[in-house]
Amino acid sequence: MLKEELKERYKKIFKREFKDFLKNIQRPPLNSIRVNTIKISVEELKERLERKGWKVEQFKWYGCGFFVHEPEFKLGSTLEFSLGYYYVQEASSMIPPLILDPQPGEIILDMCAAPGSKTTQIAQMMKNRGIIVANDVTLDRLVALGSNLQRCGVANCIVTQMDGVKFAKLKQRFDRVLVDAPCSGTGTLRSNPSIGKELSVAGIRRLSGLQKRLILAGFDALKEGGVLVYSTCSLEPEENEEVINFLLKKKENVEVEKVKLKKFKMRKGLKSWEGRDFDERVRLCGRIYPHDNFTDGFFIAKVRKEW
Repeated sequence: MLKEELKERYKKIFKREFKDFLKNIQRPPLNSIRVNTIKISVEELKERLERKGWKVEQFKWYGCGFFVHEPEFKLGSTLEFSLGYYYVQEASSMIPPLILDPQPGEIILDMCAAPGSKTTQIAQMMKNRGIIVANDVTLDRLVALGSNLQRCGVANCIVTQMDGVKFAKLKQRFDRVLVDAPCSGTGTLRSNPSIGKELSVAGIRRLSGLQKRLILAGFDALKEGGVLVYSTCSLEPEENEEVINFLLKKKENVEVEKVKLKKFKMRKGLKSWEGRDFDERVRLCGRIYPHDNFTDGFFIAKVRKEW
C-alpha cells in the first residue's frame, strides 16, 4: 500500500504509533456530511434522514457534522442532497473553517476554493452576510465550485479565476484568508490508496514551493489584525511545518495562534524534520492523525497579521 520511502518517512513521524497509523489507513473511510444551515436546521435534517432509516451520529465537536453509518443510498444521490440540505464532506475537512471563525459582514478570501466544501461552510457560518471571494486557478474546478455554491444557496460569494499568488498585488485587503493549499493528499490514504504507491519525495518538495508562494500572498492580502488559516490534507512536514517556518522567516509581523478544538484530538506541530529545526512557534499548529479521531489526516495553522 505504501512505497518504501513513504514507510520510512512515516516511521519517523509516527514513531511508536506507526502500526496504529498503518492499521487505520487500511480501514474503509467513514461517511460524513455537513448540514447546510442556510437551507435547513440541524434538527429538521436529522429527523428527515432518520425517517429514511439512516443511522446518523452527530459529531461531538461540531453540531453541523454527522457520521452516516451504513447508508442505503449514495450520499450524493438523495433529494436532500440535490436541494442543498447537506454537503458530503470529510469530517476533518470541516475543521479549517471552524479555526478561521468567519463572522457575518466580513470580507473573506478563500484562495484555493474549488470544489467549494469550505467555501459553502464559510458562507453558512457568515449567515450569507458579508463577502467571500472564492478563487481557483482552473476552469474545470470552478465549474464544480459554481454548482455547489448554487445548490447550497450561497448568496454572498464572488468567484474569481486567477493564480492565488496575484492577490498580494491587489489593493483589496481581507479580514480573513483561508489558504487550503493544493497538496499531496497523503492524509487521505484511506480513501485514496493509490497516493501511497505513486507519490515521490521529489513531488512533495515541488508542492512545498507552491505552498510557500501561496501563504506569502495570502498573508500580504490580510488587513492589519487579520487572520489567515493555512491547511492541507497532507502528513508531510515539507508541506506543513516547513511552510509556516518559511512564513515566519520572511515576515516579522506574524503572530501564531494555537490551533485547538474542543472534544477533538490534535497533535502539536513537529519541532524538527530530517535535521532541520523549526521556529518554536510552529508547535502551536495542529496535526490531525487518522488514527486519533478516525478522520483523514490534516494540518492546520492559524496566524494573525500584527501590523
